Amino acid sequence: MKVVIDTSVIMSALMSSKGRVADVLMNPMNDFEKFSCYFMQVEIFKHKQRILKYSKLEESELLEIVYLTLKKLSLVNENQISSEHWQIADKLTKDVDSKDIAFVALSLELNATLWTLDKKLQEHLIEKGFTNVVNTYELEQLFHSR
Repeated sequence: MKVVIDTSVIMSALMSSKGRVADVLMNPMNDFEKFSCYFMQVEIFKHKQRILKYSKLEESELLEIVYLTLKKLSLVNENQISSEHWQIADKLTKDVDSKDIAFVALSLELNATLWTLDKKLQEHLIEKGFTNVVNTYELEQLFHSR
């Protein structure tokens, strides 16, 4: 199973490294291919101070966790996504959050499930007909049904 992981999931895992999201992401028993975009790294560093504040980690500890987390992912250069999928993703995300376009486009490109914690995004995508999007609970249910 291929899963594209958006920034909200990574940030949650970093802010609470012993939490449920981090466990689903890092647990080797959850056998799924994990993908994300290079843009996600930019978002992490943009919000570094916020992550440090909520995680209560030292910067060196956060960097170690970022490293361990990124090792679990296959990062895809956004230039490898077809213009067709960018156009579809643009239509799907234009009324919600343009920063999510790369994750939706990558999901389309890989025919993968999008994992997000952004409830507004998930509801909007489903309303637009893009149903290959899940939250953490739904992803866990997919694992248990396999």
